[in-house]
Amino acid sequence: MFMIFLSHLAVTNAGGVFQYNRIDFFGSMEAQEELAQRETKQSPEIIVDEWAEPVISPSGKMSVYVPPKEVRDFLEKPDPENAKGYLTWNFKRIKKFILAQELLAKEAKELEVMKESKSSIKSDSSVSIKDSKSGASYLFYFMLKGCPTCERESEIIEDIYLNHPEIRIEAFAKGFSDRELDEFRFPARQDNGMSSLFKVNSYPSIAVFNKKKQRYFISGAMDRGRILKLFQ
Repeated sequence: MFMIFLSHLAVTNAGGVFQYNRIDFFGSMEAQEELAQRETKQSPEIIVDEWAEPVISPSGKMSVYVPPKEVRDFLEKPDPENAKGYLTWNFKRIKKFILAQELLAKEAKELEVMKESKSSIKSDSSVSIKDSKSGASYLFYFMLKGCPTCERESEIIEDIYLNHPEIRIEAFAKGFSDRELDEFRFPARQDNGMSSLFKVNSYPSIAVFNKKKQRYFISGAMDRGRILKLFQ
C-alpha cells in the first residue's frame, strides 16, 4: 500500500512540474462522417451553356471544359470574319502538328542511319568491307566549314547527286549553321556525332556502300571518276 501511495504522489508532483493541455490531433469520427455525407448530398452546379461540359472529379470538385473562343464564334455566327479567325487558330494548331511530325521523322531517320552505321562500319581506312544494305547505293560525305578542299569536294558531290539519282547521298557537316546547310543542293545536316561514329580524323571524308555489298572509307579529296568507280 505504501508503494502505491508513493506512485500516486509521484504522478501528482510530476503533473505540477510538467503542466500541459490536452491536444486532440484528430476530430471525432462522427463529425468527419457527417461532413462527408453532407458534401456527397450536395448536387453539382448546373451550368446552362451549350458549350460547357462539366467534369466532376472523384473528390466532388467540378471543372468546366469550354471550346476556344474562335471555335464558338465561328459555329455561332459562321460569317467570313469568324471563318478567318477560326482558320488562323486552326492553322496554328496544324503547324505545331507538322513541326512535331517533321522532328519525329528527322530523329527516326537519324537513329536508323546511326543504327545501320554502327552495326556495319569498322575503323579500318580505305579498305573494302562487305555486308552493306542490299539493293541500294549510299554515299556518306563528311565536311568541315572553312576547309578549302571540302569546298571543292562539295562541288563534286553536288554533281553526283544531280546526275546519279541511283546513289543516295547524305552529308554530315561541322561548323555550319542550319541555314547554310539548307543552301547545299544535296542533303546535308549537322554532324551530331556521326563523324565520331565513323572515326573521321580528316576532312573531307567519304563512306561508300555499293550494290555489291562492298563498303569503302576514304579520307581526303577524290575526283568524280574515282568515286563513281566505287559504285560499279
